[in-house]
Amino acid sequence: MRGFRQYALTAAFAGTALAAPAAAQDDAAIETIETIDVIVVTAQKREQSSLEVPVTITAYSGDFLVQNGIEEFNELGEFVPGLVVQEQSVNNPGFVIRGITSDSGSAQIAPRVSIYQDGVDVSRSRGSIVELHDLERVEVLKGPQATLFGSGASIGAISLISARPTEEFEAEVLAGAGDFNLVKTRGYVSGPLGEAFGGRFAWIYKERDGYIENIDGSDRSQQPGAGQAEDLNGTNTFAVRGFLNFSPSDRFSADLIVNYQRDEPSGTSFKSGSIPPTGGTTNPNSFAELGPTGATANEFLGGPLGIERDVTSITLNVEYQLSENWQLTSITNHREFDSLEVFDADGTAAYWLEFAEDATGDQFSQEFRFNYDTAGRFSGFGGISFFREDGRQGVPFSTDEGVFAACSGLVPGVSCVNADGSVNSAFPVPVIYNDLFANTGETDTWSAYVDGTWALTDRVNVTAGVRYIYDEKRSGFVATGNPSVLGQGDPLLPFGNTGNVLVESETLDFDDVTPRLLVDYAFADDFLVYASIAQGRRADVIDVTGTGGAENPTPVVSVLPAEKIWSYDVGIKGRIGTVLFDATVYYQDYENFQTSIIDADSGDTTPVNAGSATNTGFEGSISGQVGDGLSYFANLAYIDAKFDDTDSAGNPQVFGGNRFRLQPEWSASAGATYTWLLPTAGSIFTTLTATYRSEVFFDDDNAPVAGLEIAEDAVTLANLRVGYEAADRSWSLSAFATNLFDEEYILDAGNTGGVFGTPTFIAAPPRMWGVEALYRFF
Repeated sequence: MRGFRQYALTAAFAGTALAAPAAAQDDAAIETIETIDVIVVTAQKREQSSLEVPVTITAYSGDFLVQNGIEEFNELGEFVPGLVVQEQSVNNPGFVIRGITSDSGSAQIAPRVSIYQDGVDVSRSRGSIVELHDLERVEVLKGPQATLFGSGASIGAISLISARPTEEFEAEVLAGAGDFNLVKTRGYVSGPLGEAFGGRFAWIYKERDGYIENIDGSDRSQQPGAGQAEDLNGTNTFAVRGFLNFSPSDRFSADLIVNYQRDEPSGTSFKSGSIPPTGGTTNPNSFAELGPTGATANEFLGGPLGIERDVTSITLNVEYQLSENWQLTSITNHREFDSLEVFDADGTAAYWLEFAEDATGDQFSQEFRFNYDTAGRFSGFGGISFFREDGRQGVPFSTDEGVFAACSGLVPGVSCVNADGSVNSAFPVPVIYNDLFANTGETDTWSAYVDGTWALTDRVNVTAGVRYIYDEKRSGFVATGNPSVLGQGDPLLPFGNTGNVLVESETLDFDDVTPRLLVDYAFADDFLVYASIAQGRRADVIDVTGTGGAENPTPVVSVLPAEKIWSYDVGIKGRIGTVLFDATVYYQDYENFQTSIIDADSGDTTPVNAGSATNTGFEGSISGQVGDGLSYFANLAYIDAKFDDTDSAGNPQVFGGNRFRLQPEWSASAGATYTWLLPTAGSIFTTLTATYRSEVFFDDDNAPVAGLEIAEDAVTLANLRVGYEAADRSWSLSAFATNLFDEEYILDAGNTGGVFGTPTFIAAPPRMWGVEALYRFF
């Protein structure tokens, strides 16, 4: 249906002139919106225009991502209404859809947002951040998507689809440089490898110094193994993808996709809001004085401040056309990640709260899906899947007990850090204490699902689907520490000491059913209205601690019930001339809302049942083209997301009336691209975007800590990109600036330090600029 054709600017602006070869512009006219390529999405496991899908979805082409410099999830979030992505670091992202955050690093807690890469669930928090390079498209679905994307999609899903091998040889190489010593390169090589084979190899590398100076105000740089302090919040990422396709006939196709990513950024700037660095202030955007103190801490925690993370994934996708109406798809994957982040949780020069997080994960999944389509009144799909995951999250902790006592207020009249930067201690000599606690999780999940669409008339469709989920889960806990002076000879382990012996729960099983029902009506060729009801589920949590020491290690087990969500959406999407629009209102109702609290003694995160919660909201977008050279977009989202004052029994709730963390009440973005056509000499383009979000809280408690607000006021940012592209599109030059007006704001607040009375704050990136050169081989 022509009225539902979607083009490369889906819900955005991206510069439509750039989508058409300049060589075709002999009449000094840019191709109109009618001839822009259609974006086809596969959110419902079959190819459809996104305007034909009765789901709240935002889809962007790979060209759009490239033209707007979108290479990371947090950059993507600026263009998607209802999506917030907080990248505290590559090891600790937070995905927020419609007010609900998915960011737990525990091996025992399931994600709420499904991140899919080429049909594979990669949602585990510490392994979910991947570079958005060389993609065919990205699809963002909001609301429960369990039938389509598995039980992890309780509030939404983000699906990444890699660019495929091309039928003819082509290649692209980009090189860039910028401030903070930015160096980057990105590109791909693609083409046939014989009669039945095609291949594609893509890469991205970028390195940038940190933007928060970490001063070396003490003598710890002279201690063996300490080294010179490295500036904080830097970038060092290398990722590659190999894609091999085998298509011996029109009926059979097999894709082998191998992904690898290595991240080695500098440490995160958890800066104290109450204790300034030597000669400095507590402003999180100014210099800091952080770091594990000396070789002892570095050795126990695993190294200096920073992150070392490796992610490897191997996927085999096979499609076989069984008959004219039936297709079989098999998706097999093995994926693993290994991540170590060393961080200074107190945010000061003191040897006080020195932590690391050592997380590993190994998963295997297999899915078989049958699709049925007669091009008639009914189409649908059904399948079975298996998912196995083994994970571990270890948290080493190191401190000087004398400093810990002074800085934690255990010694009356003794401050933590003096004005000259010297650190006080309750003891005359250092007393080093180290401990380690870790959680483990093993999960086997079997699913069976079916989903179908019936065309009741030429304009009315009804879609129904259901997924059955069966989980087998087992959790474990291990803890050990050296004797402590403050603990009178016992380790400082509030969740119990198991003497470095792993204690585990029994294997418990849980099952559930998650349905969805949708009705859509195309009241004109270019307009669709729809209504949907769907249920989402976040799996039960088996929380394990331990007691008894090495002599009698014993697990202490509690079970947090599954979080349930019912979501109700009513939406409209369509097109008027060269204008695309969509709008959705929704209501979501939660029970057994799962959140986490940080223990004041250990810094460990504990899952808790926060009771019931509801939210209502609106999301809308508009995009289009004016004249030959101007394209534009605007997005708006509103959400009233709070915990209910009372539970279902009328009892007051702990977080009653509080707003959900990380979710602004209002968010908006807008932008435009203008392209000037130079006769026979290419084109000049410029893109300006602006984003806005209202106040956010960084903790479900919504309360100050030590007199400091754990929140951020409203923030407005602007980005600019200008460039030149040759007439045959073989090369281009561009320059860009992010945070154009150098707005100071923070990414996060509170954190582990807040539990100990010294909340820490993470500065957001200042204005950054760079230049890029791109060359294409045809």
